[in-house]
Amino acid sequence: MKALVDPPLLLVGTDFRTAPIEIRERVALHGEETEHALVHLLARPGIGEAYVLSTCNRTEVYVQPRDEDDAYRSVLDLVFLHRATELEKPGRLYVKRNGEAARHLLGVASGLESMVLGEPEILGQIKQSATVAETVGASGPVIRRLLRSAFSAGARSRQETAISAGAVSLGYAVVELARNIFSGLEECRVLLVGAGEIARSVARPLVERGAKELVVANRSPDRARQFKEEIPQATLISFEERLAAVESADVVVVTTGADEPVLTRKQLQQAMKNRPPRPLLVVDLGVPRNVEPEAAKIGNLFLHAIDSLEHIIQRNLKKRKEEIPHVEEIVEQELDHFRHWFHSLEAEPVVVSLQKQAERIRQDEVAAALSRFPAETHADLEKLTRALVRKILHHPSSRLRAQTGVHDLSHLEFVRELFHLEDDERPKDPKADERH
Repeated sequence: MKALVDPPLLLVGTDFRTAPIEIRERVALHGEETEHALVHLLARPGIGEAYVLSTCNRTEVYVQPRDEDDAYRSVLDLVFLHRATELEKPGRLYVKRNGEAARHLLGVASGLESMVLGEPEILGQIKQSATVAETVGASGPVIRRLLRSAFSAGARSRQETAISAGAVSLGYAVVELARNIFSGLEECRVLLVGAGEIARSVARPLVERGAKELVVANRSPDRARQFKEEIPQATLISFEERLAAVESADVVVVTTGADEPVLTRKQLQQAMKNRPPRPLLVVDLGVPRNVEPEAAKIGNLFLHAIDSLEHIIQRNLKKRKEEIPHVEEIVEQELDHFRHWFHSLEAEPVVVSLQKQAERIRQDEVAAALSRFPAETHADLEKLTRALVRKILHHPSSRLRAQTGVHDLSHLEFVRELFHLEDDERPKDPKADERH
């Protein structure tokens, strides 16, 4: 039994574990920068294929090397060191080779390597980067097949496990709370009191999940305008209008930096009297609290502070962590498929020779027999004999591809000898017939 040899791959990268944001943002590649990097990588003699994955949390370069030392130096020079010399320090970059490089990309696609375990966005980012590599002609057969395995691992991990289930951020925790009260967000009107970074992080998932309306009340007009630039769907109102807006809202999220409540029990009680008799979800993300805790006693009003959301996040993270072994099993399965694909390439010349030989025999026999059949049957004979050859060779061809790399390669030699493939494929000496 011969162990599978991994396809030749080289990965050089940095991520949130190895480098701070100040360094990561300097080596992040966007749009045309990625295309230029790929073109320059392919121009180096030591690199046959290339793929670049660059997000806010990681920049990774995968290459299929012709010369590993030259490929490594090329990646360092063209992508990393001229942008951030600090990456020369030990531990700032990681290097993985062959099967470990492939396993890493499959793990990234499955959400195992994300800052937020199981986050779903990374799979889409991998696909977008794959499109760029394909567009500039940087991905050849090995990288292309590796990416297919990564897509499959990522999709299966999310379909067959709960690695992406449940909210693990404040924004999605608010979405989860809202879904526990309302059938969906499509009919929900959301009021955000505050327009800072936390408010933006909460607003995005609410909009993504289909909130009907998003109203933002903030003291600073400049910050409110900045919020609207990032989230154009938002409607801006003054801070003083927040109380009136509560009356038409279904979800109220308060994220100000105030030292005292900006919504009191009395104010919320009055708002509940002036609105239709339907539930109101109020989420207080302020520290200190921005909503009087006593408001929780108001009928049909559901008040949650940041501790409630942290409890939801930690509970869901625990569930996701329990799925890691199942996802790792999927990654290993897809990696095994990738390895077997690579080793099936060893059998391809033999399979092609076998099929060519069978086709030549078929053509010779059909040509010799056609004169004995009516002309109107010739097309049917061609179709019938092609189908016979295809069906006869289908199973042997499949088995040859599947067996390569699992056992030693003596079975390929046996097939060559059995069918005289080497003699059949060897160029003929035009003077050979004259000598016999």
